[in-house]
Amino acid sequence: MGDMPHNRHGLIPMLVAIRVAAERKRRREAAEAAAASAESPEKPKKKRGWFG
Repeated sequence: MGDMPHNRHGLIPMLVAIRVAAERKRRREAAEAAAASAESPEKPKKKRGWFG
């Protein structure tokens, strides 16, 4: 729990902030791992609506 949030008042907001920070860190690490292992050409951009 090295990255403790600050400016939080009360136990529940502090616990929620810790969980959110951990989830962001996990997603960032997963994205970096996927980017490092993918090394494939980019996906074509999705067309949205009538005018692409």
